[in-house]
Amino acid sequence: MRRLVICCMLLLLLLPSAGQALASGRQPAIVVDGQTLSLQKKDKVENLGGSVMVPLRVIAENLGLPVSWEQATGRIVINREFGEIELTVGNITAAIDGKSTRLEASPVNRGGTTLVPLRFIGEAMGLKVGWDNQAKIVSLTSAVPAQTPQPSAVPTPSASAAPASPLPSATPAPSASASASAVVKDISFSENRLMITYEGAVQPVVSTRSAGSMSVALPKTDLSSALAATSGFNLLTGTGDLPVAGSGPVTAVHYSADPSVPSTALLTLTLSGTLAPVYTTYTEGDGSTVLFVVQFGAAASAVPLPSMPAPVPGKKLVVLDPGHGDGDSGGVGAALTLEKNVNLSLALKVRDILSSRPDLQIVMTREDDTFIPLSTRAQIANQLHADAFISFHANKAPGKPTVGGTETYYYGNGGKSLAETMHRHLLAATGFKDRKVKTNRYVVLRETTMPATLMEVGFLSNPQEEAVINSADFQNRVAAAIADGILDYFHLNP
Repeated sequence: MRRLVICCMLLLLLLPSAGQALASGRQPAIVVDGQTLSLQKKDKVENLGGSVMVPLRVIAENLGLPVSWEQATGRIVINREFGEIELTVGNITAAIDGKSTRLEASPVNRGGTTLVPLRFIGEAMGLKVGWDNQAKIVSLTSAVPAQTPQPSAVPTPSASAAPASPLPSATPAPSASASASAVVKDISFSENRLMITYEGAVQPVVSTRSAGSMSVALPKTDLSSALAATSGFNLLTGTGDLPVAGSGPVTAVHYSADPSVPSTALLTLTLSGTLAPVYTTYTEGDGSTVLFVVQFGAAASAVPLPSMPAPVPGKKLVVLDPGHGDGDSGGVGAALTLEKNVNLSLALKVRDILSSRPDLQIVMTREDDTFIPLSTRAQIANQLHADAFISFHANKAPGKPTVGGTETYYYGNGGKSLAETMHRHLLAATGFKDRKVKTNRYVVLRETTMPATLMEVGFLSNPQEEAVINSADFQNRVAAAIADGILDYFHLNP
């Protein structure tokens, strides 16, 4: 029933809206768990301020889904097999199983037909929506397919829900195209800095296209399904826009698949002046995920070190490094938890526990939602001649929601002893599966000159672990364990 409800709403999304789809001469296809749907013209769909609105009446008539409507109050209740959704015409707030949530647009009444935001309904039903720019296919994938077997002690590829697996029909899979070698996962712009997170092997190309415009092209690269789920993305056109605040050199950012070059992700930046802007680019990343940054401004070539306190003689100096920050969100959980927030929360709690000790000096690489380049994080610790560097992270395994556990990394410089000590305390606090102490050439580990470790507390892509990680009790317990691990490593009294 859940899939049928969402299929109907996606069908409505792709009907002509104010002539937009008909004018383009293209109508996207819909693929539901590998099956292409036959589209029929039913009710009209409206686009209100960028929000796609669909009529509830179609759901009730075509699927028999119980929907109650109170004309006097404008209250609508959608009864699901596993709970109910409550909305009110003109009210920006809705309720899912009694829990209040804010909508992207208020429901409206059009001649007796109630229109509601498609994106909200999709999220409330637990649907994952994908968009293939090249093939013009909207995909609908159940978050946890019915045929998924029970997770085993050691997860295997066959035991995990993999939305990106090949579809069983002849319809092209709505994921990265066969000719693409990379996928853009996230795009953000803040503080005169464009940040593009992608997976795969590609070298972005920056160029000035014309007066007042420049572009960033990623050859053989597709836009990911995650971008299709953002409010700035238009499923009808396969394009998106980023909000740009302030009075800097960039006034707008538009992204899409380049229509002239197949399998090329193209970002077009609108500039505030006609002169070519001053900018520099740099790339960060370990493993398959890469962060490409375009920094604008006269001093763009130099990323200054944050102001740091002078080391205090007689105290052990420990640098706490909350991973990611600002537009670099890190991993995104099954319930949209941002890794950068988890990392910062844990690091701040550890700092607060240890800051009053007379034998320790605690320094943070960031204390708020700020972007700090990886090399800069290492430079901070090196310039302070820190005695230990501890980086906070949370893990992800895309398409494998059963994978979980706690793991800790090191790379030379005496980091093994620190990593083993921290892992022992961390594992006891998380209660997750032991994924052991490992080595990796992460930038913050290989460029630091003191014992350094990087902790992955758990997997945000695992819904069960994500829920636990978000709890205050868990974070307080883990922070206390990390603090104890630091004291243990330096042989200091608790």
